[in-house]
Amino acid sequence: MNAVHTLTLALALAFAHHARADYLPDPAAAEAALWASPTVSQARGEFAAQALRSQGMQRGREEWTVGADILQRRIESPRGTQAEWGVALSRPLRLPARAASDRALAGALTAHAEASLGEALHESGRQLLALWFGWLNEASQTRLWLAQMQLAEQQLDAVNARIRLGEAPRSERVNAEAALAQVRLQQQLAAMREQQARNRLRAQFPGLPVAADEGLPSPLPPDGTAEGYVDAVLEHNHELFRARRQAEVLQAEARQFAKRRGVDPSIGAFYKNEAGGSEHVLGLSVGLTLPGPARRTDQQAAEQLAATAQDAASRLEQRLRQEARADFEAAVAQAANWQQADRASQALAEAAQLSARAYSLGEGSLDQVLVNRRLALEGQLAAQQAQVDALAAQVRLKLDAHQLWPLDVDAEGAAHAHP
Repeated sequence: MNAVHTLTLALALAFAHHARADYLPDPAAAEAALWASPTVSQARGEFAAQALRSQGMQRGREEWTVGADILQRRIESPRGTQAEWGVALSRPLRLPARAASDRALAGALTAHAEASLGEALHESGRQLLALWFGWLNEASQTRLWLAQMQLAEQQLDAVNARIRLGEAPRSERVNAEAALAQVRLQQQLAAMREQQARNRLRAQFPGLPVAADEGLPSPLPPDGTAEGYVDAVLEHNHELFRARRQAEVLQAEARQFAKRRGVDPSIGAFYKNEAGGSEHVLGLSVGLTLPGPARRTDQQAAEQLAATAQDAASRLEQRLRQEARADFEAAVAQAANWQQADRASQALAEAAQLSARAYSLGEGSLDQVLVNRRLALEGQLAAQQAQVDALAAQVRLKLDAHQLWPLDVDAEGAAHAHP
């Protein structure tokens, strides 16, 4: 096992230890949804078509040509006019060097289509996670507003109790009812946003069950180092594979054009019936197609494109390294942000509880209770958003390192998997 595979395994074990799957889609259902997504379905069709085209290139496009001619020969003699006819059969020859270049190009095109299919799977996985965590965030907010509505109802009961005891003016009931009405409105809006997020997820991935546990786990910073994560990501990055395969396709095309700069031989046989059937001619024909200057310019253009694609692949690798390192560092920072937001939320929630408790005992004012409750709610919303963002960043690391769902594609099984 090489160093990269060791790092990949270590990351997989670390993620498996710290991440719960209760808040994520079912792995089997997610994999099926990815393969059924429109983008992946299109990429699968293009892969299958390219596999067929590659088979044609490997077998060669040289075909038999059948020709026939009918003519009439007029001779100034007693024989007069004589009917003549002939048939011919010919075919271009593919020299071994050209056949090898065709097979190399066919293999490069198949590998490029395979990388494109893998990239489509990866991008669909990112889209699924974005829609899933969008719904998960809205669902968490809906539950939070439901809890706030229960607190507002309890607060209204406490105000009514104090009014009955003559310890609070009736105007406080108006304030408590207004606060309850505002919370109910926000709960309704949150429920609407949750349903919209659910609909967007189902529209893109209709076969995916949209359900998760209500409780979210505590985000933890990823184990390992940024460099180890970068190596694991680049080992499986289909975008980089696709760029490299594109450069290989153009290099194979340049070699194919180079082989075509030679002559194109063809061989055939013919039969002619002449002189009214008195003469029969059977022979072999050999032809040579002489290349023109266009083949040289085609080769030069392909070589230039191949060099450009190779440079683009190198620049892409550098960019992906930087992005992967930034993603790792962002996941670390977001886990720390959630910890700070959670501490602040707990402190604000405790202050709100103390003020509500004091009001129920006849101390303090309702205005102070409502202010503290609003601050606690803002802290809870901020902590919840930070928690979802940290979990999303953590899962995104797993996805890009290919430790979440199977996203690798092989040329033999890609056209048959998940029919």
